[in-house]
Amino acid sequence: MTLEALTGEIARIAGVSHEDILEAFPLPSVDVMRVVNMLRVRGVPVTYQDLAEKPSFDAWWARISHLLRANPHLAA
Repeated sequence: MTLEALTGEIARIAGVSHEDILEAFPLPSVDVMRVVNMLRVRGVPVTYQDLAEKPSFDAWWARISHLLRANPHLAA
């Protein structure tokens, strides 16, 4: 998963344009749950708590990219 792909997926879930994703934070809890589900379906072992603790796109990407680096097969 790339930063661009994550941005697009979160924008789709939040119902905002790709360009407006940074303005969409913090997301409603139901959208956070949808993001967690989308990531888990792709094999990224993220939890609701991981994302809810720091509700910013930069913090989310830091956590997700850390998980991807720890598990390189997930990046495909």
